[in-house]
Amino acid sequence: MIAVLGSINVDLVSFTKRFPGPGETIRGKGFEIHQGGKGANQAVAAGKSGGEVFMIGAVGDDIFGDFLVDSLKKSGVRTERILKIKGSSGVASIWVDGNGENSIILDGGANDRIDKDFVDKNLDIIKKASFLLIQFEISKDVVEYAAHLAHDANVKVILDPAPASHLSGGILKYVDYITPNEIEISQIANGKDLKEKIIAIEQAGPKVIVKAGGKGVYILRDEEILNLKAFKVDAVDTTGAGDCFNGTLAVGLSEGKDLEAACYFAMAASAISVTRRGAGSSFPSRKEIEEFLKIYET
Repeated sequence: MIAVLGSINVDLVSFTKRFPGPGETIRGKGFEIHQGGKGANQAVAAGKSGGEVFMIGAVGDDIFGDFLVDSLKKSGVRTERILKIKGSSGVASIWVDGNGENSIILDGGANDRIDKDFVDKNLDIIKKASFLLIQFEISKDVVEYAAHLAHDANVKVILDPAPASHLSGGILKYVDYITPNEIEISQIANGKDLKEKIIAIEQAGPKVIVKAGGKGVYILRDEEILNLKAFKVDAVDTTGAGDCFNGTLAVGLSEGKDLEAACYFAMAASAISVTRRGAGSSFPSRKEIEEFLKIYET
């Protein structure tokens, strides 16, 4: 079983040919509402790709709260541990340009109310899990606290260090896998090149998996950088692709796949997701991932 502690947001997505400049108003090319949040996205990816997954998080009692919980349920995610509080749910305002790139403004809402006491109340689920997925869209102190508890219970921890910020050695010693992108690893590790940065982090504890978009994934094997090449697809919307990777990676690892095989499994899911609009709603099913991999194997 996989537990996900993190954010649950509603994504308000505007599509446009290009991003506006300061003070500029431009016409959009469509608007959509989706379930989002890095935590919820990772839970959806895990659920759709075949995992048993519990979401541990919070929504508001506004017009989005029930929508968010129902969206998770439809993706096979257990929602009994989602707390509904008075006030706003988390909201992400997302712009997607003609190249499929995105810019995001995030308001935490109910996510900002997740505290250590809330983690304690859900410790039974965390202890039963084989993997705990965490990110930084909720309090960093709470994330580190949960990682510590999971580590002590012999639960494997996967940290997505986004939004990126300085990481203390304290949290890294509780983490088994960390999945920064190329920008994030430069913000959290020193080194003249990618290899040095990966080594610096791995010396603190976790295995590093660098998500590099169209270039694939970088890992360290036998003290050398290994580039797992990305699948070639036509991207429409990259929103949530990294979350799709993390959730599916956890499923692959929990099923006993080795790191490279689990990464390719997760990369296939991410490749499919960027050919569709939205975050969680774009994530593929287990059947779609397996059929996609069969095409590339032949």
